[in-house]
Amino acid sequence: MATHITIDLAEVRTSPQSRVFSGRDRGEAARRKYGLAKRDSSDEIVTVIIPPDTYSMNMSFFLGMFGDSVRKLGKDRFYEKYRFECKDVHWPSIREGVDRALKESSIFASLKIPHVAAL
Repeated sequence: MATHITIDLAEVRTSPQSRVFSGRDRGEAARRKYGLAKRDSSDEIVTVIIPPDTYSMNMSFFLGMFGDSVRKLGKDRFYEKYRFECKDVHWPSIREGVDRALKESSIFASLKIPHVAAL
């Protein structure tokens, strides 16, 4: 049986008055704080709370926090594992972030950069 955990993004605001989540580096820091790389391989269901007073979660923050999870799990499994509690206004950004993460994955895979031996 899957366990459930809750991540409240209010915990990673830059200040109590902050209403915007932005910056890939801040998203990556949140990813590390919550151990998402490990959680991606677990059977946990993760509820992510975007505080109701949030104005926006920028693409850079989303990709820093969730991009690797989307690429590892794929779209359907990502939405099964990560459940977002937020105002409707944030759903377009979440969906766009998932799509962008998958596009980044396919772009890098299509480059087929040859292995270069270390000198």
